[in-house]
Amino acid sequence: MNALAKIWTDFRSAPLGTIREWQNHRMTWLIMLVTALSLESTAWYFQYVMLMDPCELCVYQRLAIMLLATAAGIMLISPRNKLVRSAGYLVWITGALYGLKAAVQQLGYYGDNDLFMTCKALPDFPFSLPLYEWWPEMFLPAGFCGQDGWMFLGLNMANWMSFIFGMYVVAFGLCIISELKKR
Repeated sequence: MNALAKIWTDFRSAPLGTIREWQNHRMTWLIMLVTALSLESTAWYFQYVMLMDPCELCVYQRLAIMLLATAAGIMLISPRNKLVRSAGYLVWITGALYGLKAAVQQLGYYGDNDLFMTCKALPDFPFSLPLYEWWPEMFLPAGFCGQDGWMFLGLNMANWMSFIFGMYVVAFGLCIISELKKR
């Protein structure tokens, strides 16, 4: 309990300095990796246990979460190394913004009453990568956009994913600001 109290005290007295220091520890990046893997596991649970097939926008968000996990894995290699950290930052913000874009786009589908509205059968991944051929269980959409019927605390899946990706973007921004304030 004393360790948590110290972390809280440090954060309250110098938030940006504390955030900058957290980035030097593997535990921070391990937490990010675990959260990303938990989100991917949840997606698999929704698909294979709750039988909610992913739509085109869902598989884009799955790729984004994989990028976030990759960013954390990169940072775990050597969190103090500037080159490693830069590569991790690049993958992190790419994944967070890519996922946020897909989640916000998915929100638009929930309000659309067009009965013929649908996603594409085959997604357009970056660099024309045929991820749906390489790993169809993960990246082949079989569901319809905006039709998941799932709610938690009054929010649907697109709301939650927009919030989650937004938090990854904010965390990235705080990390960058803390690094710039050091100078």
